[in-house]
Amino acid sequence: MLHVTPLSAGEFCASIEKALEMAIKEAIDLEECISRIRKTIRGLPEGSLIVSDQGSRVTFFSVVAGKQRYLSKKDDRIYSLARRRYLTTLLEILMLLKSNRKSDVIKRKKLIQRLQQFIRVCERGHLEVARIILTRKQYKWFCGAFRQKEIDEQEALKTAKGLPVRSKSEKDIINSLDDYAVPLHYEEQLIVFVKPLVEKLRDSLIKRGDLRGNLYTYHNRQIYWNVPRGLEWMNEVGSIWKTYDARKGTITMFNDIKIIFADGTLFLQEHEGMMDNFYYRCNASERASILKYLGVVDKEHFLETYEHDIDSPEKRKEIIEREILPRLWL
Repeated sequence: MLHVTPLSAGEFCASIEKALEMAIKEAIDLEECISRIRKTIRGLPEGSLIVSDQGSRVTFFSVVAGKQRYLSKKDDRIYSLARRRYLTTLLEILMLLKSNRKSDVIKRKKLIQRLQQFIRVCERGHLEVARIILTRKQYKWFCGAFRQKEIDEQEALKTAKGLPVRSKSEKDIINSLDDYAVPLHYEEQLIVFVKPLVEKLRDSLIKRGDLRGNLYTYHNRQIYWNVPRGLEWMNEVGSIWKTYDARKGTITMFNDIKIIFADGTLFLQEHEGMMDNFYYRCNASERASILKYLGVVDKEHFLETYEHDIDSPEKRKEIIEREILPRLWL
């Protein structure tokens, strides 16, 4: 199924203010963030954006080489200049994080308020706030079409924004992420090249005397793994190994939540909600091991949660503020 993430500027703007404030508060890798933002600013067109806010009407002007000109909302320069203004203010805030002087703390708070006000004005001026705040890679990914796992919308639960999901826990997690304006894809298809792992498994089973003949066979277009006891879960319905494409050497995963951080790295979250099921546990463990072993995602960018981790709004909020926000916006 091909899916496009709906993007509501109003909903995004309503949540982004507290998300940004929390991200700044929890900023990590400060020097790296500052360096990346400076580099991005250098790559943007020269000039500044002037906003005329008359309450019922918001008008935008560009100032380049001292000349002021009206900017239509259809002019792409409006987003380049708005992003320059946004990043310049954000950079000032991050630079002040190095200081604990009272005057700098006060200045930082005022700059955050100015940044939040600028976001509100852009939204009232009918600009796409996400296009200003997200990096080009984040925006292109978030607003683009992607392949999603089939889901029966009649049986699915719906998040507050109407996204069909499979469980109450996933509904709660995504509602909490939406509260912080976190751009995400739910169950986006991920193709992983695993042929080297298959070859290692074959060699290991042959060495142990557990394999004679082919490692796998096909019947009615379904793969069947000729594996000994202990690995029989590979043939269970829902096993990632049932998706193996021998011609391409790949398996197909549909991770619960996918996010792209500001530095372009991939972040995946898997909620393991059926750990009382033996086959589910085996598959969950295998999926995590493959992703980390093959370097698809490192351990700092792969989050596994369990029912006790997310059974209250406070717990979900703490995870988002610690694991996601500081890397998402900075």
